[in-house]
Amino acid sequence: MLLKWLVLLVISLSLSCVAEPLRVSLLLTPKQRDSFHHVFEAFTQETGIHIQSIIRNDEDYKIEIEDWLQGGAHSPDVLHWQASERLFQFSRQGLVRPINHIWDELKLSQSFAHLQSGVSENGRVYALPFAYYHWGIFYRKSLIEKHGGPQRFWEDFVRQCEQLKHAGITPIGIGTKNYWPAAAWFDHLNLRINDLSFHQQVLRGEVSFYDPRLSQVYEQWASLIKQGFFNADHRDYAWDEILPIFYRERVAFLLLGNFVATKWPAKLEDDIGFMPFPVLYDLPTYEVAPTDVFMIAQRTNKVAQAEVFVKFMARPEVQAQLAEGLGYIPASTLSEVSGNSLVVEGASMLKESIAVSQYFDRDTIPAFERVAVKAFTQFLEDADIARLKRDLEQARQFAFKPSSSLKTTTP
Repeated sequence: MLLKWLVLLVISLSLSCVAEPLRVSLLLTPKQRDSFHHVFEAFTQETGIHIQSIIRNDEDYKIEIEDWLQGGAHSPDVLHWQASERLFQFSRQGLVRPINHIWDELKLSQSFAHLQSGVSENGRVYALPFAYYHWGIFYRKSLIEKHGGPQRFWEDFVRQCEQLKHAGITPIGIGTKNYWPAAAWFDHLNLRINDLSFHQQVLRGEVSFYDPRLSQVYEQWASLIKQGFFNADHRDYAWDEILPIFYRERVAFLLLGNFVATKWPAKLEDDIGFMPFPVLYDLPTYEVAPTDVFMIAQRTNKVAQAEVFVKFMARPEVQAQLAEGLGYIPASTLSEVSGNSLVVEGASMLKESIAVSQYFDRDTIPAFERVAVKAFTQFLEDADIARLKRDLEQARQFAFKPSSSLKTTTP
């Protein structure tokens, strides 16, 4: 009995580790900090494990994360990160600790089946999904209702864009100062014209950009550009710097993720609507829904505390609380979806989709993504399909170094 008591005491002391709190890194926008703070407070009250948050913005976080994972005196033990290739680039280097035993113990394959492919590779699970968010088209209700309301089908959407342009309103707003927003149009068109499996093959470098299955993707996008539906000064704006123009109804539609909801002015929230990307064909729908995860650093010396943290964050009620505060959708299917109407609409859309993509820059490797997003941004200006194919194919062959078995010939 005494031995059992001593063992429990040692475990309790090791988990509490008050002198050395569990270090958790967070990639946040300013409005998201309180949501994590409240959840972390509840975790500490229940477990006695104190958390030290390491908070960075998007750009700084992506610079520091690899150094953190390599280890050091003040590196995080648990890291907030992103599913798919963004995760696998580190797990393949042995920098992330597998959590299969937690996955099996809690039977998480049942409640995270829709997202498991984004956190597992070669039979190993490397991270816990805790929230995801939807992409689609945002609009001002008062403006779009004057022009026929939101459209479900592509041809109707294009006609509506024509009407808006004739009314002196730029149909589609986008800010490409940082390039990546342009990739959303390639993602969504390819998912609507082809399917997720093909899209993932493209982003893994397994398909030539001269493949005829991509022809309609280029052509449909080029048609929008040639008709002047996008704002010509897109390079002057970052993704969120275009928002004031949207608020003033100088642009009608924004293709963005729901992270944009943290930017809405309170007085306009009730007048902002959401709709899925229009349907081109009568095919099963696939949507874009990037997934946020927590992963445990391989080099941490607080494995026990980190695993307790992951188990806590896997709880449906915890995921629901955190997602509501973030304006996201809880990753667990056992969690209740609450929050504003845009989140509820997004959750409904994703429930109807067959599966989800993570977004272009999360589903491919950095060496390809860096070149591709610049090529897409240029495409918004010249609509030059021949140039875009050439640039993307050259980037693919350089970044993925495909074998001779891959189709790389030009027409």
